[in-house]
Amino acid sequence: MVDTGTYSRMSSDEQKEFNKYLSTFIRAVLKSDATDGIEFEKRYTIQKAGNTWFISTPGSHEPFADIKIENKAVIEALFADTVQNYGR
Repeated sequence: MVDTGTYSRMSSDEQKEFNKYLSTFIRAVLKSDATDGIEFEKRYTIQKAGNTWFISTPGSHEPFADIKIENKAVIEALFADTVQNYGR
């Protein structure tokens, strides 16, 4: 789970959306080519297209795990959770 400071700063709607995508996102991270959170951070970036935010490899506009979210705070929290916790 993302750190409590980040999570508590999110609105209740943002927390609900974060929780909605978390398990799908974690499964996709575990299947990715990254071996830990640091490598994930090096391989993927947060991008915006239109009104949606997503995580993708640089130069690609294909959303990781097919997750596109209108709220930047939610995609940042998913990304931070991976960087902080994956591989620990």
